[in-house]
Amino acid sequence: MKTLPHAMHQYKVRPRQKGFSLIELMVGMTVGLILVAGLALMFANSSQSGNELEKSIRQIENGRYAVELLHDEISLAGYYAEIPLHGITYSSPEACATSALGFSLTTVPMPIMGISGSEVSATCLIDRLDNTPAFVVHRLSAEGAPVNPASAALGTTYVQSSRCSSDGVPFKAAAAGSASAFDLKAMDCATTNPQVRRYVSRVYYLASCSECGSVSDGIPTLKMAELRGTTMVAVPLVEGIENMVLEYGFDTNADGQPDVFQTNLSTTAGADKWDNVVAVRLHLLARTVDRSADYSDSDKTYQLGAASTVSGDTSGFKRRVYTSTVRIINEAGRRETVPYTPTSP
Repeated sequence: MKTLPHAMHQYKVRPRQKGFSLIELMVGMTVGLILVAGLALMFANSSQSGNELEKSIRQIENGRYAVELLHDEISLAGYYAEIPLHGITYSSPEACATSALGFSLTTVPMPIMGISGSEVSATCLIDRLDNTPAFVVHRLSAEGAPVNPASAALGTTYVQSSRCSSDGVPFKAAAAGSASAFDLKAMDCATTNPQVRRYVSRVYYLASCSECGSVSDGIPTLKMAELRGTTMVAVPLVEGIENMVLEYGFDTNADGQPDVFQTNLSTTAGADKWDNVVAVRLHLLARTVDRSADYSDSDKTYQLGAASTVSGDTSGFKRRVYTSTVRIINEAGRRETVPYTPTSP
């Protein structure tokens, strides 16, 4: 019997290598696709939640900013700096007036005036949202120090006060540019008072769009029409403000406190003049700028003051109401009476 060579004894047959079967491969791919789909769904939900959160945050910021902005503006209404208001009465210039501003030797413009939703005479309120109110604020600039007449903006109306009785007039309102426009004296009655303050006339209203033009974005926006030089210029302020209600607090007994609140002038005794307004209740309805899918607030109502209710809809916008009561400091303060309480020696 023959024996195999020694080399043949060293040879061993290796087992054949096997890969995944088709079934195993399909099962693995299915599990992988399920995991990927789950991760994609989680990412989509997270992204959507982030977008909704961003919309809500933006809405809250816009609403709060609008309230703060209007609060500050209303509280400063009727600020006339050094003008002695004893014996001075209020005039009622047109809301969009660029001339005939209401200044004379004995008159200054009304601190605040309301414009009802049905009034259409205010031509400077471009793209005004239908049936929404507006209001006008008149005052002198309170931001920063007074300016020197030499550096006053040309064409802009400024007011200069007299500090010398020999001038014969307590103040003068004029457009900057003329060398003799501001010639009232300082306390030494020799030099000219070097300080003037810019006249501020602003109308706050709601517009149907932020960016209007030939193609409107359709975003309801709080806007301001401001007197700049000899032109009323409309400026967008806060997007998403779609309704506004103002309740004016009228002082009927001249003690500086509001006795009755109403949305416009009426025949109520003592409350039929804008110069009796000493406070304002401000109600704003703010919405998100972008829609939310499958969202509806048609089952909700929003209370804007005592007599105004707004219903929700199916448009997909989320809404929130902001309310603030503002005291008109300059007008209310002049009316306040402090009871005298005698003290024993």
